Amino acid sequence: MLRAHNVDTLRTGMKVGRNVLDLDGKVIIKSGVTLTADMIQSLSGKNVFSVYIDVPEEEIHTDLVGNEYLLDGDYVERYKKTYSRVQNIYYKLGRENVLELADLEEVISQDNIKELCDGATAVSQIHNMTRDGDYIIHHATNVGILAGLMAKWMRSPWEKTRELVMAGLLCNVGKMKVPRDILDKTGKLDPEELEKIKNHPGYGYDMLKLTELKKYNDVLLAILQYHERCDGSGYPNRLKEDAICDYAKIAAILDIYDAMAANRSYAKRNSPFDVFKILYDDVLKGKLDTKYSILFISNLCHSLQGNWVGLSNGQRAKIVYINESRITSMPIVQTTKGEFFDLNIKSDIKIEALLTANEVN
Repeated sequence: MLRAHNVDTLRTGMKVGRNVLDLDGKVIIKSGVTLTADMIQSLSGKNVFSVYIDVPEEEIHTDLVGNEYLLDGDYVERYKKTYSRVQNIYYKLGRENVLELADLEEVISQDNIKELCDGATAVSQIHNMTRDGDYIIHHATNVGILAGLMAKWMRSPWEKTRELVMAGLLCNVGKMKVPRDILDKTGKLDPEELEKIKNHPGYGYDMLKLTELKKYNDVLLAILQYHERCDGSGYPNRLKEDAICDYAKIAAILDIYDAMAANRSYAKRNSPFDVFKILYDDVLKGKLDTKYSILFISNLCHSLQGNWVGLSNGQRAKIVYINESRITSMPIVQTTKGEFFDLNIKSDIKIEALLTANEVN
């Protein structure tokens, strides 16, 4: 039987069950080949998230919860340091209108982006970690990481990658000028509170245009425009597609995904697959950019294989296969009891959310 393995869980001696392809569809490793250490190493940096391994039937129940290590210590440590620097950037701008440039340069350094935005591990790690601390800072950090992944998927040159990560990291900074009780409110916002929330892109733009970032016009525009929508229904200026910069179109998608896939003070997290449907529905309605949305959904969906999810029937399960030919396809999962459910067919069972490592173990 075929089983999807994250690249970082591959081991020498495993037998490849399906051709491993790069982004151009070129075969990197052929089906039927037995993996060597050099083959596994060769996958690094090639945007290959998982490999299908031919697993003997008698071994099919041995890879369940408790037999795998879900958090990478080095990645978690780097994430924590990045979170701390992003927190310092946000709080200093909010309180003193001062940009901590040294922290920003460290966060967007080539080494940090390379390690944090490693396509083989980044998505699983940011979902496996528990978000202790300030939700807004975690959200900013994650949108920045997702921006780095998008840059990889678009094959952007280094300078464009750096700018897109900056835009992702800083697009929510204007919220530092919104009263905290409004940001943390669990009930419905009244019209005055909603108006203050809608002003945050302008607050962020106004703060940053007075700093060293004033020369990065596209980054500043992304911060101002990431809540605009291609059909003119967004804010603050109800711009339409041609007037919205590309970084803002991308940041809009990443911001929606991370906000909906994480626990917030006013709403529980959603299944990524539910978020994909919402994003795709907004594409069909003309709200979100088609090209960037499809690129994001297809690549992120691919990278979710191997992650653990909570099901609506109370069970925990691991994603073992996703049909990548359909943009809104649901996965096949294996429960901790060893059962397999094709959620495209078994419509009475839903994915509630991705689980953190603590929730799995």
